[in-house]
Amino acid sequence: MKHPTPPLKQAGFTLVELLVGLVIITVLFALSTANLGRPQTDVTIQSSVDTLLSDIKSQQLLAMSGDEGSTTSEQPHGIFVEASKYTLYTGATFSLGDSSNYVVNAPANTTFSSTLPSGKLLFNKGPGDVSGLSGSSTYTITVAQTNGSKVITINRFGALN
Repeated sequence: MKHPTPPLKQAGFTLVELLVGLVIITVLFALSTANLGRPQTDVTIQSSVDTLLSDIKSQQLLAMSGDEGSTTSEQPHGIFVEASKYTLYTGATFSLGDSSNYVVNAPANTTFSSTLPSGKLLFNKGPGDVSGLSGSSTYTITVAQTNGSKVITINRFGALN
């Protein structure tokens, strides 16, 4: 008497199971790729704002304390804002050809705009207050990219918001 042979067990996945797994992996990859681009842009705009804030505070401090840290060398310091860069300068007036100017170029896809008269923010020597502002008036500098912008507000005392 012959014994019936048990059916062979087949191991593996069906085509439908493989396709479902592939679709799930593709969707997860697409979602993770889409979300990775946004934080990089936010970091870039925040970095630009932080650099500009630091430069503004530095210019104000130099107007208050002088370049060598003594009040005998006090003189006005300012920032000249253009669309693709800003320039740090010394003295009551901005001169484009001055070799002591320091130019900071905007990162790619970043622009600057302001409500500053002629694009110039000038800190007076000694107290470091903003030249040309009085009362509750303020100036603004906007740092913009394709996906958003941040506004810096400067009051007459040079305080930043």
